[in-house]
Amino acid sequence: MNKESFYKLIENLKDIDYFFISGFAVHVLSEGKRSFHDFDIAISEKDIERFASRVNAIVNKRLINKGTFIVDDCGFEVSFEGIDIECTSGYPKLRVVDKKFDKLFFMKLKKNFLGRDIYIAPIKEIIVQKAFMYREKDIEDLKLLRNLDFSNSLVSEIAVDWGDRERIFKNLQAVGFALQ
Repeated sequence: MNKESFYKLIENLKDIDYFFISGFAVHVLSEGKRSFHDFDIAISEKDIERFASRVNAIVNKRLINKGTFIVDDCGFEVSFEGIDIECTSGYPKLRVVDKKFDKLFFMKLKKNFLGRDIYIAPIKEIIVQKAFMYREKDIEDLKLLRNLDFSNSLVSEIAVDWGDRERIFKNLQAVGFALQ
């Protein structure tokens, strides 16, 4: 990753309500033990058009079948300063419709990365997302995250928001999470 490109990305996120999700968020939380190839960013629906204009992208209404869930969002993919970015206003569809995704913007974590303050998804959201998807790379990510401090009750709440608490908890227990 080009550090200067990253700095430009962060500058363009100034005054935008956002947080990084997926692989990059795991990279930050695991202190670099996980590699990443692109930046997945959740951006509030009120800010997504403004951010898109800053990075020369066009926001589209998207309906994407991710295999295990449906994304029905406003979003875009763009290459900015040589880095690939995918932005979403929320996922999965049911959680967005029920306005349960929006609460994550109030729970996001402020972290310092390469000397810049950034926001990443709350730990419990990342854990639940990875347990829901449960692909091989998600299992590896969960192994990196299982010793972090987090609230079981909030993991449970977010797992309910995702719509499959029992399967999510089963998957988390299978990789060594001690949950109630």
